[in-house]
Amino acid sequence: MTTAAGLPVWAIVAACGLLAQAVKLLLYSLAHRRLAVTSVVQSNGLPSLPAALLAGLVAAVTARSGWGSSEAGFALVFAVIVVHDTLKMGYLADRQRAALVDLLDHLQEHGEAVRRAGAYLDPRAHHPVHVAVGLVLGGLFALALAVPPR
Repeated sequence: MTTAAGLPVWAIVAACGLLAQAVKLLLYSLAHRRLAVTSVVQSNGLPSLPAALLAGLVAAVTARSGWGSSEAGFALVFAVIVVHDTLKMGYLADRQRAALVDLLDHLQEHGEAVRRAGAYLDPRAHHPVHVAVGLVLGGLFALALAVPPR
């Protein structure tokens, strides 16, 4: 399955993932004022890697086959399901984090328990903004590669 520009769809999707991780490395390195190499191996964060990959897949397949094709329909349904589950899991992780914070507030007299449980409070969920930026980044990047110049 190649696009009109001659690149296979899988190569465009892989390039979307590499771009998303490079943007993530840049943003997190700027925010921490040091090279944040660990951000490259995480799928969560800004931009969301799954969202960028799936938006790239939908854009590349649609540019190749058109909206009426079964491939584009499958890619779109797959992307909607995964993005929905990603956002739902992020919401549930936030609720679990809030419950843990409430529990730890009641255990303040036990300093050691609070220090050990602090590792669970690290926010590593996909936020809606992370997913939205991933969708836009992946979709635009794939369209730039998949649609031939006129």
